Amino acid sequence: MDEAREVVITGVGIVSPIGIGRETFWQNLDAGQGGVQSLSLFAGKRDIPFQIGAPLVGFEAKDYVQPRKSLKVMSGEIQVAYAAGALAMQDAGLAKGALDPSRFGVVLGSELLYGELPEVVDCFAHCHVDGEFHFERWGDAAFKDLFPLWMLKYLPNMAACHIGIAHDARGPNNSIVEGQVSSLLAIGEAFSVIQRGLADVMLAGGSGS
Repeated sequence: MDEAREVVITGVGIVSPIGIGRETFWQNLDAGQGGVQSLSLFAGKRDIPFQIGAPLVGFEAKDYVQPRKSLKVMSGEIQVAYAAGALAMQDAGLAKGALDPSRFGVVLGSELLYGELPEVVDCFAHCHVDGEFHFERWGDAAFKDLFPLWMLKYLPNMAACHIGIAHDARGPNNSIVEGQVSSLLAIGEAFSVIQRGLADVMLAGGSGS
């Protein structure tokens, strides 16, 4: 039996409420800094059932996503995954074109991606009559208010697809949707792919809200 391939982590990319980038994240974590705070977006709105959360402070997706027009078909979770992937590549010192595309893959953990409220306000308004929601109005009136490529923004597999295209990773590409263990399973799958000899480099991780 051939000796098992050694698998190592060579780069880390993080976009989180307590820091963007490995060094900033670690410094804030080591200092005991938390990311939970009152949400200014909902300040003073008593009908919103939650008032606290952990927002991404200072994150600008346009600083990472190229071409920028791709942002139109990326939900927030996909934008974060894309940025974290770019940071991981940078941290590992891997430039685009430095790897054999067929030996470079992506596997990401994801979850159910929820649509942003502003995108569906008009849709719900068309279905809301005299204080009641009428489902029968959705197809004819409300659905027309959605962005034509709306669905592409919220498919859990699209994060791995966007990252694969951006970094010319043509090897194994997979998405795992298993709740809170999705990212851990993605890292395990990436490890297994390399150990089985199906790829030399895998970009693995996950994103969610």
